[in-house]
Amino acid sequence: MLRNLRHHLRMAARNLRTHKLRSALTLLGMIIGVAAVISIVSLGEGLKLFFSGEVGAMGANTLMIVPKSLLGAGEMNLEGRRDNFRMADVLALRRNTTQFTDFKPGMRTTRLLKRGEKNYLGLVEGSEPGWPAVAGVGIKEGADFTERDVRSRSRVAVIGHKVRKQLFADFESVLGQSIRVGDESFTIVGTLEEKGGFGGGPSEDDFVVIPLTTMQDRILGSDEVAYILGKVKDSSQMDEAKEEVRHILRQRRKLTTPTEEDFELMTADDFLEMGTRIVNTMTAIFGVIAAFSLLIGGIGVMSIMLVTVSERTREIGLRLAVGASPRVVLGQFLSEAVLLTVIGGTIGQLSGWGLALALSALIARLIHTEWTPAVPVHIAVITLAFSALFGVVFGIIPAYLASRKDPVESLRYE
Repeated sequence: MLRNLRHHLRMAARNLRTHKLRSALTLLGMIIGVAAVISIVSLGEGLKLFFSGEVGAMGANTLMIVPKSLLGAGEMNLEGRRDNFRMADVLALRRNTTQFTDFKPGMRTTRLLKRGEKNYLGLVEGSEPGWPAVAGVGIKEGADFTERDVRSRSRVAVIGHKVRKQLFADFESVLGQSIRVGDESFTIVGTLEEKGGFGGGPSEDDFVVIPLTTMQDRILGSDEVAYILGKVKDSSQMDEAKEEVRHILRQRRKLTTPTEEDFELMTADDFLEMGTRIVNTMTAIFGVIAAFSLLIGGIGVMSIMLVTVSERTREIGLRLAVGASPRVVLGQFLSEAVLLTVIGGTIGQLSGWGLALALSALIARLIHTEWTPAVPVHIAVITLAFSALFGVVFGIIPAYLASRKDPVESLRYE
């Protein structure tokens, strides 16, 4: 059996070499289909790794407490929301919880940033010291503001890469310079490293980070807090920590049942799961489209094989006349179809990987962030196996028709 298989494959390879242009056109459909599948999966897996790295900056022991409607709305300007927290909520959590080391509140809004004649609509983040580390972005120049700045409501700011680029020339030193945030003047004490943002949307590069107390007093005129970051003592006790927070916030917000909760508790794993679910949905949608390309490639293989059977009718008749069994003829044409699709699948995998690398490099340049595609080994193996299966599925009809030809009629075929 193995000897027959080798013989069939040698003959199949010889026939493919004889009709190079036809073979190349037949392979094209499979190559495009497999390349589409591999590139989509590669970019999807790379995006998962990107999300994992972004969310990992939070840390496994961080609990984010946000208004429930915020997750659905995806808003950047959080000022004046009915369900925002207050500083009294933060103080209550600090006093009455036992599972946490601290809580860091934060607030976000948009304001026009000015320096001389230059303007830029940026995001203003009111926080306590340490926000850059939580956001996963480093300090490039200068330093973060301090606890003393928070207590004294100092007008100091750390600015993002894009804000610096929009308001200052590249050669200028920005430390100690002043910018206006709305109607207030702030002194720059630090700049953030370039972070980039997925999809070209707002990112840490668009931020001006100032002390939360300064934002509340000088910009908002209220003690609003849009989110609270809690640091859990022991990440293995996260469930108990969540219950502590729920109990306190329900009491403060006068909520009697869980269904009335207008806040959400999110861990790094929750954010990662949500991001992975979105990526999987996107990959599935585009994967279905790519699968149709693969199906069209398979139909192309069957069409060419039918033409091949018709052109080689006399050869088939001669083989059957000299003693070849229908089974041998079936195996020969089936081997050609499988060899075609496997070669197409292999080239498609390499092309898909190259396409994924090119697209990820382009996207990384556009959004200024790291994004490396990745292909799981099992996906590559499954794709190659499906290529061979397509050869069997779409090659069986032409091979069967070839094996059932009448030798006498085939030899008379013109």
